[in-house]
Amino acid sequence: MLQIMVVESDPSLARLYREELEEAGFRVVVRSDLRRAMHSLKGAPAHVLVTNLDLVGGRLESWMEHLRQVHDGGVVLLGRPRMSPCIEGLSVLDKSSDLSDLVCRLRDMANNAWWQHAGGNC
Repeated sequence: MLQIMVVESDPSLARLYREELEEAGFRVVVRSDLRRAMHSLKGAPAHVLVTNLDLVGGRLESWMEHLRQVHDGGVVLLGRPRMSPCIEGLSVLDKSSDLSDLVCRLRDMANNAWWQHAGGNC
């Protein structure tokens, strides 16, 4: 089962993400800020980190370099970037109350990870 860490400062949105993603079959951990998320990832890795583009702030490339020190899984940013970043392992989706695109993307990431893992065992 894919372990998802959601970073969301708004408690009602955090609850929505948890409920919808758990209903879709994912294990979900929610953190209210990126500092707590980074600390948690050191001790309890997640397969995918989902956060709001606004929480990242600053330069996306430098934030990803910092994140990669504690997280080697996928990253999904929710929001509208000015430019579409081309960073390996990073997906950007529009932030919406309809989580169907997010659920589809997470399922795709889970399938890809499973096939990569299975490919090494054939």
